[in-house]
Amino acid sequence: FWVRAGFAFWAVCLITAALSSNPIFSLTEAFIWFRFPLFAFATVFWLGKDKRLIYAMLLSMALGLLLMCSILTAEIIIEGQKGGRLVWPYGDPLPGSYIAKLGLPVFAILVALAVGVTGPLAVISAMLALATLVVSILTGERINFLIRACGGMLAGLIWRPIWSRYISLVIVEILAVVIVFQTAPSIGNRYVDNFIEQLPTKQESPYRKAMDPGYKLFHNNLLTGVGVGSFQRHCEDLATSDYTPSCHPHPHNYYIQMLAETGVFGLIFGVLFIGAMTWTCFAHGWRYRANVVTATAWVVPFGLFWPIASTADFFGQWNNIFLWTGLAIALASANITDDSHL
Repeated sequence: FWVRAGFAFWAVCLITAALSSNPIFSLTEAFIWFRFPLFAFATVFWLGKDKRLIYAMLLSMALGLLLMCSILTAEIIIEGQKGGRLVWPYGDPLPGSYIAKLGLPVFAILVALAVGVTGPLAVISAMLALATLVVSILTGERINFLIRACGGMLAGLIWRPIWSRYISLVIVEILAVVIVFQTAPSIGNRYVDNFIEQLPTKQESPYRKAMDPGYKLFHNNLLTGVGVGSFQRHCEDLATSDYTPSCHPHPHNYYIQMLAETGVFGLIFGVLFIGAMTWTCFAHGWRYRANVVTATAWVVPFGLFWPIASTADFFGQWNNIFLWTGLAIALASANITDDSHL
């Protein structure tokens, strides 16, 4: 069903793009975006048909996560943060997104193992989870850090937690965050003071200013939106003597972006697509909840598409590379149909 829902959402995107004021551009953007769901289809129905390949892909992602954390540790030592963020190896503030989105399936498994098994495996999992969480803080990506922290705590709860160990792990992670904030006050200020100041509950919030044009564009184009990828172009047209919009490439929220660019039907079918992916992972994980991979898989779409979070471009490039890699692995876990722990 999630595949059919994906095609239905894509069809709505193409139709609304064709009806937009710049159909060639919007159709191109809508058409090429679908390569990311196609990658998920291929992972689930081709690459991940054998559970050994799923475990191999998870191992590859874990190694990539550790390599990225090593690169960012080197950046901290050699150059430090730039504007409160880390940018190696891309030259842009992207590594926080890589760690949070591509690495979320691995992180959820590590936390679940840390609190659900005994012996060396639990110790190694806890140390790796804690180390990657600290690096995630240092990237300066606040929402991505929250996705990892909350996703990890949720994963630990849903897979046979040993409660004393779960509480201990939460305490250790909180202490690690406090220590980082105390040793680097600028990081603490970014995650606490600046974060609270910038919450979109006030008109002067930068996030509120970025999201507000999305609502206005939707209000002016209820059924079809302005066309996939056309938010920034039409945002500038909202400017009047009484209103100066804050125009970014996207409105910093997936659901507002769907409303603005694909209209109410795009939002309906987009939510259906996201809900179908989440339900697929959850239903299979509930059936085979003894397996840590299947049991924690639904945390990935649930966390990545949390509706009130500030997000990247839903139809963008870098964000989708990371996001759909994590989603593809989570969805492929439905191919694991045994009750072993691993």
